[in-house]
Amino acid sequence: MKDDDRRRAPRVSVAAVASLETLGALNANNQALCTVRDVSRSGIGLQTGQPPIAGQAVVLRLALDDVIHELKTRATRVLRRGDSNFYDIGLDWSTCSPAQLQFLDAVLAAIEGQPLDEV
Repeated sequence: MKDDDRRRAPRVSVAAVASLETLGALNANNQALCTVRDVSRSGIGLQTGQPPIAGQAVVLRLALDDVIHELKTRATRVLRRGDSNFYDIGLDWSTCSPAQLQFLDAVLAAIEGQPLDEV
């Protein structure tokens, strides 16, 4: 990790598909599919063409094995990818309950030791 990197936890590359649902009246389009880029103990990085607004509450549905995990998150980063219609999204786990986050230990344990590069 770089010395100037302000991340609270190292990220690990992950390839997965998820869906998100924005909460509140801020976005008319409240459903989106997204790809998972990376995960850490503090949050998850996604790409989507239908971004939430930074600060918005988001329900993330993430399928791992045969289980769909529904997690209440908050959008902390929304960056447009150049001139494209795709956005890099960062969601924070801070509003998740400990029970909701039990999957995270399983995910990180499953990919430990695999030849995935830290991002």
